[in-house]
Amino acid sequence: MCHWVEHYSKNKMRTKAELQQSIDDDLIWRRREAFELRLLIQDASQNKSKEAALLRAGVAMLYAHWEGFIKRSGTLYLHFVSNQACKGNELTSNFLAIKFKNQLDSIKLSSKTTTANHLINYFCHKLENKIKLPKNILIDTHSNLSSEVLKEINEVLGLDNTPYEAKKNIIDLKLVSKRNHIAHGNILHIDKQEFLEIYDEVFDMMDEFRNQVQNAAATDLFIRVTDIKR
Repeated sequence: MCHWVEHYSKNKMRTKAELQQSIDDDLIWRRREAFELRLLIQDASQNKSKEAALLRAGVAMLYAHWEGFIKRSGTLYLHFVSNQACKGNELTSNFLAIKFKNQLDSIKLSSKTTTANHLINYFCHKLENKIKLPKNILIDTHSNLSSEVLKEINEVLGLDNTPYEAKKNIIDLKLVSKRNHIAHGNILHIDKQEFLEIYDEVFDMMDEFRNQVQNAAATDLFIRVTDIKR
């Protein structure tokens, strides 16, 4: 398990303020590092070979921050939800799916009726018990955070994917595809203006995701609406 996940798991990530601060801090250092590289690219405008190398490095870095931030902030949110110790019948279905995914997989693989019976019994009689998500739970980006993978992540977290639907070409063609070419050592020319466009779009999407996660925690979006006490 990654060290930072272990660290935040031990600290429990119980409060909304802790979650917000952790996500904000993570975004700040990523923005600072990317901005430093952007300045280097601007300073290298008179040296085309140096500029070209920095632009390639810049796209690879932007992708790394894109994947890293979504994975980290999403995982922190999962730990936050888990540490609220909600009852099973209070959580939205996406979090119940996370909790019982392993059991559901085992039912699919097993021919024994008793395997399914244990899970059915839980849903019939024990949903009023407090539950926690698996301790080592992680958001899985599949090391290739495409628009489809992002959509799946948003469904897992119970977040709206609409803000990213118009960004499909930016994510898949301008970011992920170019990063893959660079990571595999292929020759690829990156236009400076195109890099600046990718730069702005990536941090806009990271800001959007940060706001969604923080708002989800602030408004208890993980709680089923019918169970919210007014």
